[in-house]
Amino acid sequence: MVYLCANIRSYNMKVKRHRILFLSSWYPNRTNPTDGNFNEKFAEAAAIYNDVAAIHVVADKDARAPFETDFYTRAGVKTYIWYFRKCSSGSVLSKMINGFKYLRYYLKAYRLARKECGKPQLLHLNVLLPAGAMALLFRYIFALPYVISEHWTGYLPANEVKQPAPARWISRLIARKAGTIMPVTHNLKEAMIIRGFYNRYEVVPNVVDVKYFYPEQNTGQNSKKIILHVSHLKDEHKNVSGILRVIKKLSEQRKDFELKIVGDGELKPHVSFSKELNLNSDIVSFHGTMSTQEIAETMQSSDMFVLFSNYENLPCVIIEAFAAGLPVISTDVGGIREHLTPDKGRLIAARDEQALLDAINNMLDNLTSYNKDALHKYASENFSYERIGERFTEIYTSVINKESIV
Repeated sequence: MVYLCANIRSYNMKVKRHRILFLSSWYPNRTNPTDGNFNEKFAEAAAIYNDVAAIHVVADKDARAPFETDFYTRAGVKTYIWYFRKCSSGSVLSKMINGFKYLRYYLKAYRLARKECGKPQLLHLNVLLPAGAMALLFRYIFALPYVISEHWTGYLPANEVKQPAPARWISRLIARKAGTIMPVTHNLKEAMIIRGFYNRYEVVPNVVDVKYFYPEQNTGQNSKKIILHVSHLKDEHKNVSGILRVIKKLSEQRKDFELKIVGDGELKPHVSFSKELNLNSDIVSFHGTMSTQEIAETMQSSDMFVLFSNYENLPCVIIEAFAAGLPVISTDVGGIREHLTPDKGRLIAARDEQALLDAINNMLDNLTSYNKDALHKYASENFSYERIGERFTEIYTSVINKESIV
């Protein structure tokens, strides 16, 4: 930790701090506290070496006033969230009114952030739509360059979303006018290029806070080995039902394990399905939304991590598991194979329940072959706040310098 702090101080002395304003299509808010939390983490990573503010506008049908605000500073990021009362009739006129309100309150949020924090030198857009429309507008109105971080799985062949022609056109224009596009995996980069998003690309992966996620060296004292799954629990995406079917078969072969399922989504369908399979609480336990620290502590007391998704980019939970010293079993989808190598766990085909059963059996019998410290080191060197903050700052500097020359 002393060495890490020294590196941060050394890097801070070498670089000039930039004023960066985050605009995010998804960002944690009162209507959805975990929405786009990876974007908030990106802002916090960038704030290590830059002066960062974030603005976000949310349509809230339950807003008591025409608009409400929430301002706070956390981990060096000054955040401005505006909520407006949503027209929910679904008519064309309602959609136009909501669009006007979205624009109006983004402008209000920007002006307040600029007044209190100074004019930003660069916008950092997270996810092309809908906030990308604001980034494009701000580029023309306020002469602000922008870069884009992209996470959306809708570009991937396994989850391809057919967008209306106007959305495709504006998305490609937003991408073309960016200083740099920063997808979280090479796999996502290739998918975006195939779909016509042309620009300079720099792959910058998701981030993990290694202050929370680190190995607990005295694990292995559980009477049973703990298999952990953490996700938003949407079955068409995460295939939780597939995991439960495999665990049922595993329970008929051995009794030395327990599955913990943690999620901020709907638990009831999975609890009901577990009961249908006659999986009792000694085999499967369900846990609701947890804080970052609680997830870290749960990982530290677990033995392995399982993700059985039908599609992904690079889930934060996988790199959090690495940082906590957990070997991972995951489906070979998206950009996961770019980091999940045999020394860190096992890749299996999506929807292949027999492969998942074999992989869990093998890992349960060979947990000591995985080096917790090596897993944590890999996460620290590739996904830590400090490393991702450095990558962002290098890209910010390049784009800002290029714009100043132009």
